[in-house]
Amino acid sequence: MTTIINGMLTEADHKGHIPVVFDVPPRTTRLSVTFAASPARAKDAFFDNLISLSLFGPAGPRGARHNNDDMNIVIDAAHATPGYVRGLPEPGRWTLWLDTFRILGPDPVSWEVRVMIDTAPILSAAAMAEHRPAPRGQGWYRGDLHAHSWHSDAVWDIPDLVAWARTRQLDFVTLTDHNTVSGHEEMRARGGPDLLTMGGVELTTHRGHALSLGHSGWQEWRTGSVSGKTMPGIATEVMARGAAFVIAHPRSPGDPACTGCRWEFDDLMPGPARLVEIWNGGPWADYNEEGLALYRAWLAEGHRLMATAGSDHHGQDDAGEACGFNNVHAADLTETAVLDAVRAGRNFLSSGPRLVLWAQAPGAKPVEMGGATSRVASLAVEWATTDADLRLNIVGPEGRIGEVEVKAGTSGRMAVDEVPDIFVMAELRASDGTLHAVTNPIFIE
Repeated sequence: MTTIINGMLTEADHKGHIPVVFDVPPRTTRLSVTFAASPARAKDAFFDNLISLSLFGPAGPRGARHNNDDMNIVIDAAHATPGYVRGLPEPGRWTLWLDTFRILGPDPVSWEVRVMIDTAPILSAAAMAEHRPAPRGQGWYRGDLHAHSWHSDAVWDIPDLVAWARTRQLDFVTLTDHNTVSGHEEMRARGGPDLLTMGGVELTTHRGHALSLGHSGWQEWRTGSVSGKTMPGIATEVMARGAAFVIAHPRSPGDPACTGCRWEFDDLMPGPARLVEIWNGGPWADYNEEGLALYRAWLAEGHRLMATAGSDHHGQDDAGEACGFNNVHAADLTETAVLDAVRAGRNFLSSGPRLVLWAQAPGAKPVEMGGATSRVASLAVEWATTDADLRLNIVGPEGRIGEVEVKAGTSGRMAVDEVPDIFVMAELRASDGTLHAVTNPIFIE
């Protein structure tokens, strides 16, 4: 049985959610949906139109695939198109949402959805077993909190991502595909004694992106009338489920080149958020510098925020050697312990050098990055560089309060004489200003 549904989109549908409703009869064993839209690009437009597909059955969400040329969906008990979740298609009312991230006009876009129903018997597939590292105990662990696969818009699949993490000698790597958790089962199965593979999702909205880390369930990401939710409400939901909520690349290039990528939620600046991704992508970029400045402005206002890094890796060639990774002081190499340390700020971000900041008030225990101390505390920074001469900067809410030149291949410790109000951070930069490492803050009470 085949059902054909047609429609039209205009500029008025830009950044919208258009429902396409159809029924699945009892005894259906395979659901196939094809989608086609034309034109791909309006006359004289500089960018293609961008439509993603989110699929919901009577029992709830069945997945999404963002910014991918493959717009066809197949779901049965043994298989699902990447981005979607396998399982017997339940009978009842289904909705395919056309998430219109970019409809530039002026030309209207005609679209067609074909729904095909199959009732031939199909055997279900066995679940993939999860593989985890053996307990290692407390230590420093290095890894990635933001990467993608073919389940959304990457040019490689999960085995390639995991192999890349191993070549980088990472201790952990996180799959954060756009608005879907369909790759989590395989991701967790690809781990092993040498690598912790973690699950997350990039909540990819029309006004900004955020990471939800440490929870395998689907999370509503749409705001406004279609969901009745606000972004502060979604952030609160994520954290209430035990996941970590991260504002991702807040000063990324935005519309129309990367529609929805720049953080534009005025009601979450930073609102209940407690984590901000200040190092995104490969080598340090201008938009990261803007994101770091925004983050420090929030700190200066008194917000207790911790910083993260993410490769945002989409394939073999898009994350250079100078990619920034998280260096986390965690109780063990487990997802819970790593994310607990990230939330606590026991994390420096680096493309290679080691950089650790700590403090100690008289008669008190040492305070790690992410902790709080008083102005009477002594501050110290420890570094170990790799293959470049760098400048070590000590930074407070008013900017740089101290600096020292650090030669390539050296290590050392330095006392920080001036204790600023509110917060203090340390960073290592090259002579051209490129960031090589930055600590999380210590807060001054």
